[in-house]
Amino acid sequence: MPLLLAAARTRSARAAAREVGVSTATASRQLDRMEEALGARLFDRTPTGLLPTDALAQVLPWAEQVEQAAQGLRLAVDGLEGAAEGTVRLALLPAVAAWFVAPAIPALRARHPGLTLELAPAAATLDLVRRESDLALRAVQPTTGDLVAMRVATTPLVLAASPDLIARLKPSALGDLPYVALGPDMDELPENVILRRVVPGARVVLRSTDLVSLLHAARAGVGAIVVAEPLAARVGGLVRVPVPTPPLPSGPLWLVAPRALRRVPRIAAVWDWIVDEMAAARADGRMSLPESAAR
Repeated sequence: MPLLLAAARTRSARAAAREVGVSTATASRQLDRMEEALGARLFDRTPTGLLPTDALAQVLPWAEQVEQAAQGLRLAVDGLEGAAEGTVRLALLPAVAAWFVAPAIPALRARHPGLTLELAPAAATLDLVRRESDLALRAVQPTTGDLVAMRVATTPLVLAASPDLIARLKPSALGDLPYVALGPDMDELPENVILRRVVPGARVVLRSTDLVSLLHAARAGVGAIVVAEPLAARVGGLVRVPVPTPPLPSGPLWLVAPRALRRVPRIAAVWDWIVDEMAAARADGRMSLPESAAR
């Protein structure tokens, strides 16, 4: 059933096989056997992929009900746990994983030695309802699914650069600086949108899809960067650009979990640990960036 749903969603035997963890040949054989058992063709095989048939339209709602029932059963079984033990998978951005979560893991281990934390650092949002992860740290509050969310931080964006770059170029305007930025395929993300708005025609000398690499480049003096202030503060070696800048927006960081799992001991333990660590980061200044190179 998972393969059928994956094929229906991706319209590709290869993508469906990758999603369920089998070879493309195995996926094709299983789809053929499913069609033989049903006595109906579910997909038309074409050079561009799988095209759903009218028969699939009849079968798909039943397959989705089976998937939902299986998910409900897994959630119910998870709810029977009595101790904070086992594995918890946390989806989050790589930079948050590297500079906030990973350094705080000793505190989690001290509290709950029976827990194993599995980090899934990815820009894409993993599906909590389908149990692709147990918890997530997201920049956007979820509006669908039976999920519970808590805002654990507010993340203002800043223009930051290394003190050496500022001392070398002595900028009097934002256009005097070179910049590092996310790749062109990420142009709709807030960091790139704001860079275009605040510094029209900005001279971008380095692009990457990896924010961690960009922050290290900015610290090395390659260019200034538009970034969430807590991340700039955590990497170190960066200060606010000392040039008048229009006010930049702030965004929240949300901790999210399936409602049915929120009170499961192992999920609750990681949830509480993240909340406490974010509060400690705010209290000890790890979320704030120095105003200028003089500080």
